[in-house]
This record gives sequence, structure tokens and C-alpha cells, in this order.
Amino acid sequence: MPKLFIIFLFAALYSCGQEVKKSESDPNVARLMNQFVPLVSFLDNPDSCRKALSFLDSATTLNNKCFSCYQNKIMFLNALKEHKKAILTNDTLIMLVPGAHDLYLTGGILCEINKDTISAARYFQKSLVICNTVLDTMSKTHRDYVMLVTNKAVNLVMLDERAQANKILKDLYDSQPDDPEYADLIKKEILSLMNKSKADLREGWMNPKKEMMEPEVVEQIISN
Repeated sequence: MPKLFIIFLFAALYSCGQEVKKSESDPNVARLMNQFVPLVSFLDNPDSCRKALSFLDSATTLNNKCFSCYQNKIMFLNALKEHKKAILTNDTLIMLVPGAHDLYLTGGILCEINKDTISAARYFQKSLVICNTVLDTMSKTHRDYVMLVTNKAVNLVMLDERAQANKILKDLYDSQPDDPEYADLIKKEILSLMNKSKADLREGWMNPKKEMMEPEVVEQIISN
């Protein structure tokens, strides 16, 4: 089966939509940020990752509240398998935006990868509480609704509530509007999370691939 497309990838963090200052007025910080961007294409090259981290470390030395700097550090630290450092970096992001459920979800995944299941559960539980609180007052037509529900489901899987997570995802899939351009993309993202185990989600987070699922796999998931 092709590797799943995980909605909570770095580039799609919900907290990016929060009121966080991402572009920095300091030209030196902006210059350093621009220097790491070309290195994103070389995440499989340790030297490129370390070089990118040196730029980002310099940027956070100049501005220790640069959200996007820390966010991108996690991407390169994960590529280098320096998960303890990635967890600490993610905790810095949580201090900057304590209400961002996706940051707790990221923290939980990183702890799972680092084989610290006790800490991971705390992160997932916190993320789930925030998701539920927001969803309780959110319209199903809100642009963030699908993302919040899918991340809620991921938290449930990671907390060993896989059956509940699959029901939530199936209901979400069935409720999508009959709009080919919109529904095709969203439904594929939802399907990519259905019936996945904790191990599947960890692997998908560590090695994300935006790949099409085979038609017979889609049909099997929908019929379950």
C-alpha cells in the first residue's frame, strides 16, 4: 500500500493560521530565513540539513520568538533523526502558541518516535481536548473543520481508540459535498487516514508521500 498523506505535515500546521508573526522585520533574520529555503529540497542530505539548521539557529539567536524559524528547525531535525532536539523545539513553539492543537499532536508523534509513550499520551490528550473544544462551536462549513476532525481522529488512533477514529473519518467522508474538484482532494486525504495503525501514522509522519491510493483500496475502505 502506498504511504499515506498526513494532513498534519509541517507545511500545513494549523497554528500557521493563528496570529503569529512569521515574517520578521529584521533584515538579518529575513536573510537567514531565505538562505535555508533552497535546502528543503535536500532533506535526505545530512550536510544540507545541518547547514539549514545553522541558518535557523542564527535566526533564532537574533529573534527568539521567530515561530517559522523553530517550525522549520523541526523539519530538519526530524530528517536528521534528532528527535529529542525536535521535541524541545516543538515545546518552544507551544510556549509561543499554547492553544495550537497541532503542536501538541506533533509533540506526541515525536515522543512516539522517541519511544516515550507516556509523554506522547499527554501530548495527544491535550491536542484532543483542544480539538474537541474548538469543534464544539465550529460550523461544519468552516474552512478548518475537516482538518480539525482528521487531526482529532489521528489523536484517537494514537491513544488506542482506533475504532472511534475510523467512525469519525467515515462520517466525515460521507458528509463531504458532491463537488468533484473539492471532494476528490479532501476525500483522498480522509481515506489516506482510514484504518491506519499507530505504526502507520508514525511512518507516514516520518516519510510523507503525497501518493494516489489504488482504486481497489479506496473501495475496500469505503465498504468497511
